Amino acid sequence: MKKDTIYTLRMSSRIREALGTAAKRERRTVASLLDKIITDYLAKEGLLRGPEFDAERRMFPRKKMTIPAVTLLRAGSEEQSFPSVVLDISLGGVLVTYPKGSEIRFSSMGELPRFILCIEMPKAKERLCFDCNARHMRDTGDEIQVGATFEDPRGTDLQKLNRYLM
Repeated sequence: MKKDTIYTLRMSSRIREALGTAAKRERRTVASLLDKIITDYLAKEGLLRGPEFDAERRMFPRKKMTIPAVTLLRAGSEEQSFPSVVLDISLGGVLVTYPKGSEIRFSSMGELPRFILCIEMPKAKERLCFDCNARHMRDTGDEIQVGATFEDPRGTDLQKLNRYLM
């Protein structure tokens, strides 16, 4: 949607600081976070209509689920594995969560990591592994959620994932 209007807003410094912290956690600007908060609220209340709000913007539909997974992070020549849980998945990417007490560390500054995610597919009893590029990170207080896209997935793994998603 084209952004063609400026709106000025007064708020307390405490609210502004909290917004700054939240924006940093979401890896957004404060303006982008405010736009998202307002847009989400208005859409939820049914006050925004139109194709840009009603249609799914992602290339592939997501499927919500809870599947155990393992995240592999490389630091130089070392590789560490961390338990994780897939919250939703599509042919294009995944939303993964890590409990707050997890030893995995993502920085809210700088480039988000690339990692390998291995998923134990339910009922199929097979493990699919994908190279992932983290796109966003959110600290919910109880967990850290990371949204990632798949990078150059193997065709056979995508076919297996597609069968599961249907």
